[in-house]
Amino acid sequence: MKPEQGKGTSGQLGPKSKRRGLIRTLTEAAGAEVSAQVERENIGAEAAHKTGQAARAAVRFAGRQHRRRPERQERTHTKSSADNRRTAQKHEATKRQLQKQRQAKQAKKAAKTAKDTAKNTRRAIWAVTNSGKTAKVAAANPHVALIVFIIVLRLVLQFTLLVVLLFVLGSFSAVMGTSYLAADEDIDEAELRYTEWETDLTLEALNAEDTYPGYDEYRYDLASTGHDPYSLMAYLHARYFEFTFAEVEGELWDVFCQQYSLTFTETVEVRYRVEIRWEYIFDEWGGYWTSYEVEVPYDYYILTVTLTALPFEDVILPRLADEDEQTRYDVHMFLRGNRQIVGSPFPFYWVPRVTSGYGYRVHPVTGQKDYHMGVDIGVPEGTPIQAGGNGVVLEAGDRGTYGLTVLVDYGDGITARYAHCSSLLVRAGQTISMGEVIALSGNTGQSTGPHLHYEVHKNGRPLNPMYFSEGNINY
Repeated sequence: MKPEQGKGTSGQLGPKSKRRGLIRTLTEAAGAEVSAQVERENIGAEAAHKTGQAARAAVRFAGRQHRRRPERQERTHTKSSADNRRTAQKHEATKRQLQKQRQAKQAKKAAKTAKDTAKNTRRAIWAVTNSGKTAKVAAANPHVALIVFIIVLRLVLQFTLLVVLLFVLGSFSAVMGTSYLAADEDIDEAELRYTEWETDLTLEALNAEDTYPGYDEYRYDLASTGHDPYSLMAYLHARYFEFTFAEVEGELWDVFCQQYSLTFTETVEVRYRVEIRWEYIFDEWGGYWTSYEVEVPYDYYILTVTLTALPFEDVILPRLADEDEQTRYDVHMFLRGNRQIVGSPFPFYWVPRVTSGYGYRVHPVTGQKDYHMGVDIGVPEGTPIQAGGNGVVLEAGDRGTYGLTVLVDYGDGITARYAHCSSLLVRAGQTISMGEVIALSGNTGQSTGPHLHYEVHKNGRPLNPMYFSEGNINY
């Protein structure tokens, strides 16, 4: 009897049946790949969830580490009650705003995750219901199953590496997202240029008599120049994240021109002066000279020098583009950049005691333009000064205008100078440890009052201690 078309005579599948089998095999393999895709999506969702958890855990850990520092627990509350209340209210408002934003983002993310989970569950159910067919195909076609297994294994390995990478980057970004990202040199240059512009403007106003000579009177109405360095750096990082000075120089100049205005106004007044006049009088004895007074009008030239200054934050806050930039600004203002490389010179919050900041200034003694390489912290004479880390004393002695000075090497190219001391408690070459008292504050050298002149250097370059030293955050 003739066999039916498409079948063999000995129970073997014909070509047509083999094609159908191959099609079913490929179909079921596609189903397996869909199942793998579902698994990958689940892995991605889980990775995102773990990344968020890791980021929040990193922030909580950083906060706990700061709060547990012994020196922070021993700080003295020397700031005035009014300043403390304003600082506490501002920080509390910042924390409330950040908490609300985090809660809103978490709610939105949870809703999306729930939606994706439901979708992935439906896909997984479909994949399970078809797993029996896939197993039959794998048993009948072991070479196809091997290929599919290799593909799935490769995808699993790739996504495993992705999960690990996301976890690491999530933990890293939790810290870096609150830190100054610009290079030390660009941070330093931005601060220096702004202070230099302020100093040049002040000197231009004060030297009006040399620049515009010949007036009868010079009148001065001069506002103080200055800005909060934390506001400056928070603003730049909120808008530009990581920047170079060349990229932000134009922006800084626009802010400066908006903050300050210097005008020279000439006024002419008509005034009168008394002059003595002489007259010869004739009489019967022949005559005589007599004098009399007369008021004579004249022009009196006055130059009025007016320097106006807006509060720095009143200028920069309206320039923040949106809520995200405002949030980044508030975070940087609260955490002060997370770039502290040297421990605090005092066991208390010393920022409110800074009497002269880092950068260019009008020297309080000479009246000339001066590059101030550190900050002056006003403290009573005899206040203990502590080491900012484990290190070696490079110098300890009288340094002329610096007075009694200690210079410490903390390693990795980082040094710190403590000047105008009243007494030195260490010697050159001595090894010191974190928190050890190395000197007492004083008024030696070229000084206008008891204070600590404090410098931080990295690889020979001075840096602003307000950015790079601890003790600048009032928790």
